[in-house]
Amino acid sequence: MIAFTSAPAGDILLTLVQIVALLLTGRLLGEIASRLGQPPVIGELCAGIVLGPTLLSGLSPALGALFIPSTPTQGHLLEFAGLIAVLFLLLVTGMEVDGALIRRRLRPAIGISFGGLIVPLCAGFALGLLLPDSLLTRPDSRLAFAVYLGTAMTISAIPVLAKILLDLGLTRRAIGGTILVAAVVDDPIGWTLLAIVAALTSDGAFNGAGVARAIGGAALFMIMAFTIGRWAISAAHRLIVERMRARERELSLVVIVMIGGAAISLALGLEALLGAFVVGALFNMMRGGRTLSSQTRATLEQIAVGIAAPIFFGIIGLKVDARLLVAQPEWLWVTLLVIAVATVSKVAGVYLGARLFAGADHWTALFYGFGLNARGAMLLILAGLGVNLGVLNGGMFTVLVVTAIVTSIMAPPLLRLTLARLPADPESRSPHDATVEMEALTL
Repeated sequence: MIAFTSAPAGDILLTLVQIVALLLTGRLLGEIASRLGQPPVIGELCAGIVLGPTLLSGLSPALGALFIPSTPTQGHLLEFAGLIAVLFLLLVTGMEVDGALIRRRLRPAIGISFGGLIVPLCAGFALGLLLPDSLLTRPDSRLAFAVYLGTAMTISAIPVLAKILLDLGLTRRAIGGTILVAAVVDDPIGWTLLAIVAALTSDGAFNGAGVARAIGGAALFMIMAFTIGRWAISAAHRLIVERMRARERELSLVVIVMIGGAAISLALGLEALLGAFVVGALFNMMRGGRTLSSQTRATLEQIAVGIAAPIFFGIIGLKVDARLLVAQPEWLWVTLLVIAVATVSKVAGVYLGARLFAGADHWTALFYGFGLNARGAMLLILAGLGVNLGVLNGGMFTVLVVTAIVTSIMAPPLLRLTLARLPADPESRSPHDATVEMEALTL
């Protein structure tokens, strides 16, 4: 048996430098954004853009060698750091969502999600059929490109939306729970549509078996999580936390289950992000949200907000090279067109779904539309998969990356505009009240 070896010291050194730069720049720009009255996520998204090829790395090759991975090993190390970061962010998001509130809001969330899927899917598909052949990697695979672009229009970024809701203090309001559930409903449907794209690019015809596997994997994961998984987490908590004496035993258990849930989700052909979110929700649903101590929750939130978020969102920005939009103006017009179609179709679809199926008022429906319009991380993941599948060229990848960032930056100020006009929420409770209640019951 051959022993495994570590990455070269030079690659590890550069990865450490990149993480330090992203953390420092992200926290600095996040603070500036906060002082300007905007959620820190805006600054964290801009950190990677400032360090990446769009600005500093593009202006100075020496800086580019420091901030941009130049070998596959460096890229893999940084991507893995980003994966761990986003898992913590999704875990904390799941823990912040009130399980009872989500159960009450599931029906309206499904109605909102339906409108937010159908309208963008049709709009993106039509746009994919109309764009010129020169923008496609393979003009003979236009159908696959159209289905892919329609899928990209439906995506909502759970990590970005979660961070915005955390920054705005909306995770314990009914609207926060509803919009997060709607985003979670969107996710498996989007990856199922991507399975169709994969089938079209492989043999030019729909692969029913591949689609069935994607749908079956999502259903199996949810069933396992809320039956066997819920029982297993409860049993592990009793065994490890209530019987062992190690001080950090509860924190260790949460991290183990988080990574395990992400691995199971990935093994079933889904995204690891979904597994982390569901694990967080499961912890919050047990014992009325009082399974974990306030100290463990506070520690996890500090890791997610103070460390994980700047790293993850900074890595997104590092992948953007907006110089292409200046060097080739036709790509700028395509970018503006894609942003417009993505925004109008998503906001309009969600608005109609909220009004028709969820009984929402005008401002609440707009709030849902503006929030779910943030594409961020999920569109970035989808864009990378599009390149791997041969559906996207470098130009279209940049277009979708810019779309992801622009729609994410648009979301916080638009949500703030509508937030003051929303009706009172009788189901809300503040994080402070919830913490006091939890600590009192624990004592």
